[in-house]
Amino acid sequence: MAKEKTNNILNIIKGKKLYIISTLIAAVYTAIFFGTYVIIFYKLRNTFTALPYIMAAFAMAPIIFAILNIFIFKNKAVNIAVITVSALMALGHFLFTAYVLEKLIFIVVSALPILAIIAILALFLFLILGYPKLGKRAKMISVIVISVIIFFVCVFGILNLNFFYYTSGGVVFAVEDEYQIAWSTSVNSIGYVTVGESIYYDIDNGENCVCTLHKVSIPMNVLDEAKGYTITSVPVYAEAAYLSVSGKEHSVEYTFRPVDTSDGLQIYNISDNHEVLSGASKAAKYFGSDLDILILNGDIINDVSTLYQITLIYKLANRITGGEVPVIYSRGNHECNGKYAERLADYVGSYNGKLYYNVKLGDAYFTVLDTNNDMQDTDYRIAPSANHATQRAEETEWLNSLTYWGEDCTYRILIAHMGFALSDYSRFPEWTAELIEATDGKYDLCLSGHTHVTDYSPAGTATKTSYPVIRGSIRSNTRASGEGVDPAAFTGTALTCVNGSITAMFTNSKGEVRSTIAVK
Repeated sequence: MAKEKTNNILNIIKGKKLYIISTLIAAVYTAIFFGTYVIIFYKLRNTFTALPYIMAAFAMAPIIFAILNIFIFKNKAVNIAVITVSALMALGHFLFTAYVLEKLIFIVVSALPILAIIAILALFLFLILGYPKLGKRAKMISVIVISVIIFFVCVFGILNLNFFYYTSGGVVFAVEDEYQIAWSTSVNSIGYVTVGESIYYDIDNGENCVCTLHKVSIPMNVLDEAKGYTITSVPVYAEAAYLSVSGKEHSVEYTFRPVDTSDGLQIYNISDNHEVLSGASKAAKYFGSDLDILILNGDIINDVSTLYQITLIYKLANRITGGEVPVIYSRGNHECNGKYAERLADYVGSYNGKLYYNVKLGDAYFTVLDTNNDMQDTDYRIAPSANHATQRAEETEWLNSLTYWGEDCTYRILIAHMGFALSDYSRFPEWTAELIEATDGKYDLCLSGHTHVTDYSPAGTATKTSYPVIRGSIRSNTRASGEGVDPAAFTGTALTCVNGSITAMFTNSKGEVRSTIAVK
């Protein structure tokens, strides 16, 4: 009798196997969703109060339908739909969570080798176990599909062949007494810039640099006088010791507007957009064609795992400036991490390979500090490649060696991604004290970011210095703290410098002024 009951139960389970599998998969997805949901809940709510609750309701749909199907629908097609939808929603939620946590490209890049191994193993298993059992027509179709996949992997993956096009427009970084013009291309190419009758090459040791990211230095006075430049790239499809294959020249002309102080200075400061270009680029259009200087103040990208991410810096700058006005770049802590972090200075505004420098534009003097990483070099997340302690010592030595601090300029602005001068700043106390000692009394204002807020810290009360600190970027159109996830929402800092006074405004991607501060 007991044996008969057991067999009946097993037969029921066997008959309901698909129902059980679909319910378990839906339950696993629901558990994963709510397990990660708590991490991003507040950012969702900051975007739209009901958003997290709407997402939670949708997340419950697969498990609800799975249960209803057991007792009411009793349809195998619903089981298949539940399994498919659960898998797709799990993948979508995973990618969305990675995006919200600013780790999407890092995760994708890190997963590629694993996915490649899985794909190769799956192919072997198919060829050994599945292919021999197929019919003649199915075998022919599978061979065609596999051949096409291998072809595209070889052409676009291994050989890296592609059509040539500019993946970003020109960007004019201002550094010391030169402009550094940067751009990127879809395939390896050589590059040069023409200003008037002079040609300036992206060159190293007598060899044109064959790469996808280019940076060419031009004396500041030359470009200021010419008020225009042309970038040219020649695609290189194959590069060998005695044989190379190249394409035709591709050129783009740009107008350049040197800083004009006749109507004052209009400066826009952006930080912490973390690879989301839409809202930040709209916010920075506040001055329109009157913009004189754009400041990219760190964490423009999430990390430097790929060269593609560096092109996002170019794309953001070009969207805002059109390659027509100077851009000042400061490195953020996120840009200290990743495979290409050590080479970042090769592609953005830098001086002698360092990401700290001075630059004078019009009657404004800027000092750019590299506040590097916010973690100790020994932190397991960045060791053993990180050696910022040495870099901090070198930067302090450079600061102490300066003899000119823009004393003849009307405006003096310090740019540092992390607000080290703030009273409550606690990272690297010894180095912070050195920076404060070296910069105190020498600037009108420090522009910072890092904390994803818009606020003004008055000198002496909220700072340890005689200059105030502005932290002025957040992914929101309405909030001063607690950012959301809407890619079209962003608030940055607009500075107007007129007749010796400096006014700061927090403006959003809708062109609205959220608040105004008389700085000087």
